[in-house]
Amino acid sequence: MTQPTATHRFRSQHSEIATIVQRIEAILASPNWAPRAQEIRQGFSELSAKLRIHLALEDDVLYPRLARHNDGKVRDMATRYQTEMGGIRDAYEAYLSTWVHSGKLVTDTAGFSAATQGLFAALKDRIHRENTEVYTLVDSVGW
Repeated sequence: MTQPTATHRFRSQHSEIATIVQRIEAILASPNWAPRAQEIRQGFSELSAKLRIHLALEDDVLYPRLARHNDGKVRDMATRYQTEMGGIRDAYEAYLSTWVHSGKLVTDTAGFSAATQGLFAALKDRIHRENTEVYTLVDSVGW
């Protein structure tokens, strides 16, 4: 049996987050999705639970640990990623307040769809970059 990589847990969380995002996107792809607003809210509830735990682990454990790594390349990357992506948690919470919790998702469906596409694009970009850059480097050099 092979040993899991150092980033296995983070990659698994990314996969779970991506699955929830895909489920919400599938609902939004239908021409008249507004009657399914409760399903969307439920999806965001699940996404929020997963995302908050994941971001807390990255922001409070992973990146600070990498910022103290022996390898300068790892330290620089950790600092760069924390700076570039540190605001995603606040942006996500602001999005939820504006669109999901306010009920505006059904009163401005076009605005909600556009905002959601932007949010999901940023989230997918972060997941892709972490999977291909951060986690790959961590797996090759270790913690």
